[in-house]
Amino acid sequence: MTFASRSLNLRSNTNNFTTPALMNGSTTYAAMQSVTVNSSGLFVAVGYDNGNGPIYATSTDGATWTTPALMNGSTAFARMQSVTVSSSGLFVAVGYDNGNRPIYATSSNGSTWSTPAVMNGSTTTAFMTSVTVSSSGLFVAVGYDSSIAPLFATSSNGSTWTTPARMNGSTFYAVMQSITVNSSGLFVAVGYENPAAPIYATSSDGSTWTTPALMNGSTVVALMQSVTVNSSGLFVAVGRDSGGAPLYATSSNGSTWTTPARMNGSSSYANMQSITVNSSGLFVAVGYDTNVYPLYATSSNGSTWTTPVAMNGSTTYAGIRSVAVNSSGVFAAVGYGSSFAPLFAYAVFP
Repeated sequence: MTFASRSLNLRSNTNNFTTPALMNGSTTYAAMQSVTVNSSGLFVAVGYDNGNGPIYATSTDGATWTTPALMNGSTAFARMQSVTVSSSGLFVAVGYDNGNRPIYATSSNGSTWSTPAVMNGSTTTAFMTSVTVSSSGLFVAVGYDSSIAPLFATSSNGSTWTTPARMNGSTFYAVMQSITVNSSGLFVAVGYENPAAPIYATSSDGSTWTTPALMNGSTVVALMQSVTVNSSGLFVAVGRDSGGAPLYATSSNGSTWTTPARMNGSSSYANMQSITVNSSGLFVAVGYDTNVYPLYATSSNGSTWTTPVAMNGSTTYAGIRSVAVNSSGVFAAVGYGSSFAPLFAYAVFP
C-alpha cells in the first residue's frame, strides 16, 4: 500500500488530520495501541510486534516519528496496551504477557525502558487495558480477569504495583476498557458488560472502587472504549453501538451519566476507539470505519459532535487506536496498517 506525503508545517493541517503514514517509513510489524504526551511535548506510543514483543516509538512534534523499537531489547511476550505519563515525566505502560499476567514497564525519557515485568509477581490472570496517573503521581491501571470481572491495580512510583484486584470484589461481567482522572483525583473507568451494555466505576483514591454500574441504567448495546475529562471536570466517553454507529456519553461528576447516544445521529459504522481533549476544551475522538479507514470527530462541549469523517478523506487501511494532544494543540493519533505496519496522523484545530 502507499501513503500520501506529509508537510511538516503543522499549522497547514488545521481542521483535519493528515492521511495516516508509516512511522519513519517503517514497514515492520508494529501494532501501535496507545499514545501519550508529556509536558515538554514528547509523544510516546506503545504496542507490540509480530512476536508480541513490547515496542515503543517517540515524536517531538507528532509529525516525525522514530522507528518502533523493542523496550530494552526485550523479546519476551508483552502486549503493551496503554501508556501514560506523570507530571514529573515518568512514562508507564501496561499490558499482559503470554501467561495473561499483568505487566508494566517504565521510562524516564520515553526511549530508555525497563524490561516489562509482572505486577507484584502476580500469577493472577489480568488483561490490563488502560492506565492513568493523578496529579499527585498515583498510577492506576484497569482491566479484567479470566472470568471477565473488573480489575484494578495501583502504584505510587510506576514500578511497585499492587496485585490486580476486583473492583469492590465484584464478580459482575465487566470489560473495563479505559480510565481517566480529574484534577481532584477522582478516577473514572468505563467499558461494557455482557451483553455489551455501557458501564462505569469510580474511585476517589484508586483503591476503593464502586461496583461497575450501567450508565443511566441503560441496557442499550454500547461498547464504551475510551474516556477523558476536561479542565472543568466534564467526563466524556466514546464507543460504538450494536450497528457499529459512533456513540458518546457525558457526566459532570463521573457517576451520573447520560444514556450513550449517536454522534450527530450518525448511523454510519464508526468504531470510536479513543478520545482526548485540549486545553481549550475541544474533544477529539478517533477510530475507524467498516473498511478500517481512519476516522475522527470533534466536539466543543462533549455533547454536540460532528459526524465522524475520514482523516483527510483517506481510504488508507488504518486501524487508528489512540490519540493524544500536546500543549501546543497538536493532536497525534497512532495505530496500524493492513500489514500491521505502524501508522500515525496528526492535526491542529484552532
